[in-house]
Amino acid sequence: MTDLKHKRADQLSRSRWISTGALGCVAVFLYACTIQGDPSSTSKVSNDPTLTDMAAVSSIEDIPRSALGGYLAGHHARNAFDPKAAAEFFSRTLYSDPDNPQLLHQVLVAQIAQGRLESSLAIAQRLTHQRDSEPLALLILAADSAKELRFAEARKYLAKFPESSLYPFIKSLLSAWAMAGEGDIAGALNELEFLNSSPNFSPTHDYHAALIADVLQKETQARSAYTSALSAARRPSIRSVIAAGSFYERHGDTEVARQLYSSFQETGPEQTVLDQMLLNLTKAGPARKLVNTATEGFAEALYEISASLFRERAYEPALIYCQTALFLRPELDVAHMQLADIYAATGNYDLAVSAFQAMPNSSPYSWSARIRMADSLNEIGETEEALRELRSLALQQPGRVDPLLALADMLRLKEQYEDAIVIYDEAISRIQPVEKQHWTIFYARGMSLERNGDWEQAESDFLQALHLQPDQPLVLNYLGYSWVEQGTKLTEAKSMIQRAVAQRPNDGYIVDSLGWVLYQLEEFDNALIHLERAVELRPDDAVINDHYGDALWSAGRHSEARFQWLRALSLDPEAELQKSVQKKLERPTPRKSVQATDKP
Repeated sequence: MTDLKHKRADQLSRSRWISTGALGCVAVFLYACTIQGDPSSTSKVSNDPTLTDMAAVSSIEDIPRSALGGYLAGHHARNAFDPKAAAEFFSRTLYSDPDNPQLLHQVLVAQIAQGRLESSLAIAQRLTHQRDSEPLALLILAADSAKELRFAEARKYLAKFPESSLYPFIKSLLSAWAMAGEGDIAGALNELEFLNSSPNFSPTHDYHAALIADVLQKETQARSAYTSALSAARRPSIRSVIAAGSFYERHGDTEVARQLYSSFQETGPEQTVLDQMLLNLTKAGPARKLVNTATEGFAEALYEISASLFRERAYEPALIYCQTALFLRPELDVAHMQLADIYAATGNYDLAVSAFQAMPNSSPYSWSARIRMADSLNEIGETEEALRELRSLALQQPGRVDPLLALADMLRLKEQYEDAIVIYDEAISRIQPVEKQHWTIFYARGMSLERNGDWEQAESDFLQALHLQPDQPLVLNYLGYSWVEQGTKLTEAKSMIQRAVAQRPNDGYIVDSLGWVLYQLEEFDNALIHLERAVELRPDDAVINDHYGDALWSAGRHSEARFQWLRALSLDPEAELQKSVQKKLERPTPRKSVQATDKP
């Protein structure tokens, strides 16, 4: 079997950590609320079509010629997600033109990204003297005012936010917390009401209205708002569940809290947090509030924005909001977890390991932090340490499957399939009952079994995964493609892969599978259409180029076929594929199609 399916399967491991929250799809627009980048940049960390507020100073012509080298080096470091180097380069460049607003902005971004909020305040002040409505500088100054309990001053900074794009929503959310800091609940809730002008922000409104009423000890209003927060959102965030549960505990509704925690306990990777909340119900002492003060509420809002941006893969602005939240509330464990996840997502695995290690064992997020840390350890070459950590976790709580799944996934990706199968077996033995979300485990074990040469058991696992999730495109594609490679059940394979393509029309691997099954069924014209599309989507995949070459040869387009085979050879194919392609170039004999009735 080629490496093609293995590449498709790698999407599985990290996806287990993705969760949802209140801000959802609007997060990408929040990018515009702070990070003003170079419009010419193509980097994910600094490019956004809505970033127009710095247009007057974002051109390279605004940078002194003598400073261009440092400026470009700083941009390179920023695009490579190296805020420390970016800060050094931009700071040096600033000496040549200390009042340049673009340079001031770049230094500000880099310093905040490093967590150097205290030193960024002077830069923010200088920038606002030149540009009164520069939102990133205003945000940092407002956060500092909130930290020092100067809430009226914080509102003055927030009032200068632009009135365009999503700025008014951010201003409303943070201003509400500033008013709460002044004890003005009516003003705070009135300010927050603006969020209801967009359905996307209604869950955020309900959640923060509940927190504000709770902080100001308005029990009736808090209870009503928590009820709305839990019922309005399609799936409430874990933070809203914890906050509401804590409220119920503190007001004598322990059984309501228990039912709430239990109802969300199996719905996502935050299960360990809810396990801890349920455990705490059995202990003496009052439950702790999620947010105790207006300053902490300010931090909670910033963390929530960061988490939403992270889900949209807008990593630099997510880091900015996360560091600002930690500036306000250094002990906010969920923000420390967020910080580590950002580092890991951007390839800064050594920083991620340090951030995960800093999580105290007393935190309900400690368990998840240790599992995620193992992934980062593996990425920096400390695989044995990562495996030891996961095995240790699996022994500590024999009833849990998450450390076993992380361990098995790691072994599978290291191609230690026999060992991975043993761990997947143990994980499945711990699951009672098997439910639809467990399709991933059978899919992963099926891949390991197939790679290890046990097709009969692998096929059984893939079918079980489809029983749990009948339209799962990864499984439909993997099983369908396997049948195609074996020349069996081609008609059924075609139907399954078509269903997968309908869900993921821009996935080059799945489109290739459809083209390849059509080729096997001798539907050459249709096969060429899909295989050409697959090459467009995945031009650097050797297997896809090889498939396209075979189809071109069968269509009589021999020169084009040779080109695709040569292209496949240039893409570092596996040894088996390399040998096959070289043989075809010497004596063209593409793989023959088989009849759909073969091996029924």
